[in-house]
Amino acid sequence: GAVGRLAPAQRARRRAEDALVGAGLSEAVGWSFTSPAVARRLGLDDEAVVLENPMSEDQSVMRTTLLGSLLDSLRRNHSRGIEDVRLFEVGAVYLLGPAGSEPTGNPWYPVPDPMLPTERTHLGALLTGRVRPGGWSDPEPPRADLFAAKGVLEALMRALRVPWRVDAAGAEPFLHPRRAAKVMVGGAPAGWLGELHPSVAAAWDLEGVAGFELDFSVLASAATGVPRYEDLTSFPAIRQDLAVVVADDVPAARVLEAIRSAGGALLVGAEVFDVYRGAQVGEGCASLALRLEFRAPDRTLTDDEVAQRRDKIVAALREQVGGELRG
Repeated sequence: GAVGRLAPAQRARRRAEDALVGAGLSEAVGWSFTSPAVARRLGLDDEAVVLENPMSEDQSVMRTTLLGSLLDSLRRNHSRGIEDVRLFEVGAVYLLGPAGSEPTGNPWYPVPDPMLPTERTHLGALLTGRVRPGGWSDPEPPRADLFAAKGVLEALMRALRVPWRVDAAGAEPFLHPRRAAKVMVGGAPAGWLGELHPSVAAAWDLEGVAGFELDFSVLASAATGVPRYEDLTSFPAIRQDLAVVVADDVPAARVLEAIRSAGGALLVGAEVFDVYRGAQVGEGCASLALRLEFRAPDRTLTDDEVAQRRDKIVAALREQVGGELRG
């Protein structure tokens, strides 16, 4: 007989769960039924699938986001004296409107029924309190914020081998307006990342909450199933630093996107390692310190090859984001 195997979406889910547990999070399981008041507290519209015979008003609609149930779990832990909490959940959300032809992300029912609301599998995570336990060498660890949540998200995306980036545009109403971003996977929006607005956290008797929520079907479809071998030692990389001045409202993600598009296959790494704002760059501007890494899989690059690619990157920064090299 045939040997049963996990579907690709199931394998991706297990890899995601293992990565989040490895990052120090615990898995939560929340109700799919929720109260209409949850959407209002999150600043969302109240369009939801309404149950004809609910058990109570607090469970009278189907959830459209995992955020409410995760916040309930955080509050429950806080009420019992547990202040440092890191939770994630993988579960279904239900949206009004025809399902269309997109895959559901559910391996048992991969084809949506056009007569039913849309069911999607989401992955959400929330962090509050300290990001790690304190000790004699680190008595005051940092508290959960945008960057702590981004670190967890990076671990997740590495495990799934998914290409992704963040876009500062399109923040959700329940997020802090200056500490949030949209998560893009393969050019398509996949969810949000950021810190909750203080008023939203306070509605659950919390403060300092950060996290993310993603459409898991988007992640599963982009996940690479088989690892690919890359030789990283036979031919050394060449690293160079740039300092680029851009307008203060230009997101670093746009700068990196311009660099990667111009860098081509020889550019294997690009990161921002410092930001300067001050009199030396002028008001309304920021200087980004960038580290570039070039490598070829079959040879050692020459200085001329790297210089040509660097010149293309500088030109792309000037044309696409108005960036100029800092003198």
